[in-house]
Amino acid sequence: MICGRRIASVLVVVVLAVLAVLAAGCGGSDDRSDLAEQVAALCDEARLDIEALGLPSETGIAVIRPWANRGTKLAKDIRALDGGSESEQETVAALATALDEYYAGLRLGHTIYEQTRSSEAYAQTIERAKAFQADADAAATELGATECTRRPFDEA
Repeated sequence: MICGRRIASVLVVVVLAVLAVLAAGCGGSDDRSDLAEQVAALCDEARLDIEALGLPSETGIAVIRPWANRGTKLAKDIRALDGGSESEQETVAALATALDEYYAGLRLGHTIYEQTRSSEAYAQTIERAKAFQADADAAATELGATECTRRPFDEA
């Protein structure tokens, strides 16, 4: 009976040790690279800038073009970052390209709306751009810069 309790005690200690090691290895943002930190900061800054421009429901649909311009600047700034591993650089390049495409889609949606005054055509264009936004979210998450997945005007 004593031997059984001792084995159980040892197993509990081993399980706790394994959990501690796993928890340490699965750290959050503290473990991300300097490159991911830089990308996250750029995304936070761009989100705040876009929020300062206002919502289309408040300022009119014309605000979409400055949003898109700010997003394009974000993509350019991200693309210009140096450092990180080769894998991180590839992910950063994918993120910048996806952001470029997404914001080009917003710009196109605005242009289509201005030419046609069709909110349906605008919505269809924006819906297509969302595929690039999903690609950007995936790249940002892979990099560890989840700030880039936070949308302007989100309450989170």
